[in-house]
Amino acid sequence: MLIPDLNFYSLLVPSIMSSLGIITLSISYYKGLPNYLRSYAYALILIGMTILLNTVLSASVLVEISSLIAALYFLSCTFHSKAIYERLKIDYAWPNYIYLIALGAFGIYYFTQVTADQTARLLIIGIITAAIYLHRPIAFIRTSTRLRIDSYLKIFTFATVFIIMGRALLFSVLLEDQGFVAHYESAWAFTQLLLLLIDLIFLGLFIGCAILDLVRKLQRERHHDPLTGLLNRRGFEAYIQKIDPNPALQHAVLMADLDHFKAVNDRYGHQVGDLVLQHISQIFKANIRSKDQVSRIGGEEFLLVLHDIQKDAAFKIAERIRLQLEETPLHHEQQLIYLTISIGVSFFNHPNQIKEATLAADHAMYQAKQMGRNQVQFAQEKIA
Repeated sequence: MLIPDLNFYSLLVPSIMSSLGIITLSISYYKGLPNYLRSYAYALILIGMTILLNTVLSASVLVEISSLIAALYFLSCTFHSKAIYERLKIDYAWPNYIYLIALGAFGIYYFTQVTADQTARLLIIGIITAAIYLHRPIAFIRTSTRLRIDSYLKIFTFATVFIIMGRALLFSVLLEDQGFVAHYESAWAFTQLLLLLIDLIFLGLFIGCAILDLVRKLQRERHHDPLTGLLNRRGFEAYIQKIDPNPALQHAVLMADLDHFKAVNDRYGHQVGDLVLQHISQIFKANIRSKDQVSRIGGEEFLLVLHDIQKDAAFKIAERIRLQLEETPLHHEQQLIYLTISIGVSFFNHPNQIKEATLAADHAMYQAKQMGRNQVQFAQEKIA
């Protein structure tokens, strides 16, 4: 069953691939790492197993289990493709994958057991592999990439398809009756090493993507409130530094505070209080413009910045928020929880004025509280 002249070099490629796959799989279970890293780990393990079986088993045994080996190889390509599509946020299609694996395995079986045709087998492997990687070609081509590393991922996917198809065509031309490996051992070894190099490049790309995702996730957790998803105080301070310091632009600061929030917590419990905070957060997001920002800076206190806006427009946004909250009670266990909010508004031109503007908006908000709550009040003077 086993090939008698095995040596270290013949086992090098499958050993490296399998080992890298196992290491990557172990790393992928670290908290917070994305799923595509795990998918690629499975791809490495499966391709390593496929090459190992092709290396250690005799030709007669390989003929008997050719369709199984082919299915294993196509499955490794499937997990590799799945990892790429997951990273690029393209919907992959398992029915397409399964259909291609079955079609490829049947083709290998037919041209091995029924009609011995190595050329046909090579072409089937190349075509099915390319189809697996590009099983949604239009979506794959049209998808946009925000990061350069994602562009590299797409480029190397196309390169992989090109190399696999080129390899199949090349050895189909070179094929002789005694078998292409025996007559073109150096060319076969070169393609194996090229395959290893491509997999190492993909591994580097996926690890790089995972590190970027993890860093961005940690930054988000550091700058965002976990309950509402809004910026927290630290995130707000970092955000203010990015505001255009153009003195010709006027920006508005809205300090908003839920009315009688303590009474809601006392009556319904803190769990419902959390739902209330999430409810008002959604209303904020729905009523501000894409260039505006909202943050949660305290228990039930929120701070909004409206960019490049006049007084009337700022008042309309603040009033729209107030009215929508008043008219949209929170539904909880067949109960309607009615809520109101008090909002103070001030204006500033330069990011350095944000502290004074916030204090002025806070003072205006307390004026709204003192005047009966559920209203919008402006600061008396613009920040100089």
